[in-house]
Amino acid sequence: MALGAVMVLGGFLRFYGLGIQSLWSDELASWYFSRSDGVLQVVRNVREDIHPPGYFVMLHFAQGLFGDSEWALRLPSAIAGWLSVPAIYLLGRRVYSGREGLIAALLVAVSWTGVYFSQETRSYSVLILLSIVTAFLWWNVMGGLREERRLPKAETVAYVLAAILCAYAHYFGALLVALQGVALMLLAYRAFPKIALVYVPVSLAYALWLPGMAYQMRNSTAQGAWIGDATLSIFPTYIKFIFGRSELLALAACALFVLLLVRAWGFFQTPREKGSGFPAGLLLFAWLVGPFVVGYALSQTSVQLLTHKNLLVSLPAAYLLVARGITGVLPNRTAGNVLQWSLALGFAAACLFNLLFTADYYSTPNREQLRASATYINQNETPETLLVRCDIDDRLDYYLGDGEPGVRRDADACTEEDFPALMDRVEKDGYREVFYFMSHKQPTPELVSRMKAEFDLVGYRPFYRTWVAVYRVDGTPQGSSRGAEDA
Repeated sequence: MALGAVMVLGGFLRFYGLGIQSLWSDELASWYFSRSDGVLQVVRNVREDIHPPGYFVMLHFAQGLFGDSEWALRLPSAIAGWLSVPAIYLLGRRVYSGREGLIAALLVAVSWTGVYFSQETRSYSVLILLSIVTAFLWWNVMGGLREERRLPKAETVAYVLAAILCAYAHYFGALLVALQGVALMLLAYRAFPKIALVYVPVSLAYALWLPGMAYQMRNSTAQGAWIGDATLSIFPTYIKFIFGRSELLALAACALFVLLLVRAWGFFQTPREKGSGFPAGLLLFAWLVGPFVVGYALSQTSVQLLTHKNLLVSLPAAYLLVARGITGVLPNRTAGNVLQWSLALGFAAACLFNLLFTADYYSTPNREQLRASATYINQNETPETLLVRCDIDDRLDYYLGDGEPGVRRDADACTEEDFPALMDRVEKDGYREVFYFMSHKQPTPELVSRMKAEFDLVGYRPFYRTWVAVYRVDGTPQGSSRGAEDA
């Protein structure tokens, strides 16, 4: 009953307002790659992205079922985020007990991080779910090998399928599967032939994508430049990120981690009834820091990999360690039980307060308001308006559409080198005003300077992280320009 109540709460927080926020640039990229005709075309298109194709293929089928409205595009992520609640409960119960599982489920249900990525048309919510599922099944496989030196058939087959899906959902999902393989070889090294039976099919299935991955790596230098240099400071800021970007919640979580370490309770004590013969806390800690360590090392030699989003693969481990910290620092007696649940509910209430009030999640824009900018353009453009944008693959067409028949004229301009062709277009077709739609991909300062020098900036409409600049072409009467009141 308690888990059911938590699921209802988590479902409400995820499914409410799926279409309130505008899709932003990365979400439009997901829409663009997944809307192709046929799965093979989706896979070919994803080669131009920086992620494996699993999520985009899933979104392709989802669009066939639900359409491509904002809420429909986000629905798979919302479902995955909702299923993460019972999934982490089962994992917590398998690793520790139902109490830790329920506390972790409650934290996932109300956390800003869990809700935000459940309402984003990206692969991260699916990645979190699959990381939990693979960890649960891996634990069963590891227990079978260590206790009885045999592979449990049903769990092994399920783990292989889940590992393939996790690896195809995100590259850090593939990294987690690889780390699970290394851990299994260390923990059950005497059963190496049986371990090979687990990871050979996973490797063969993933080999199909290796040419696409190689293509992405050859073309990923410029795409990864925006991430910046990998530093050790990323890890503490990541802890803050997964606890709702709240310093207080992050400090509280770290305090529980420290208490676990000092008391040697959660890291070094393994409940007898679980029988894996290895401290669960150490494995969770390895799950928490392992992807960061490997990502940091790879980022020193190749393209930058460390972002808070990529490290979401470790979020379940952090929440389970917090849950164990809450139950581990207080005695399991009547008074201790009351204090445990008081602390757990207090931590969850703080997470919910952070979501609803501190972050003001449901009423404050937290994504690029492309829809608002496009609405302004659609309502104010005329046949004498040239719309200029710095776009990728015309993804802004999701909101701009085709405009009114015979009205819209478009041009792409991102750098100063694009300006001569833009100017020729204006002079040849006699446009009287220019709208520049600025969003995630920004024009260069040199292009902006040229436009200000050649045209008159008469209006500037800022929206959240997106803008529409209105220019009047020289010689155009002042009253004919849209947005002059915003000058």
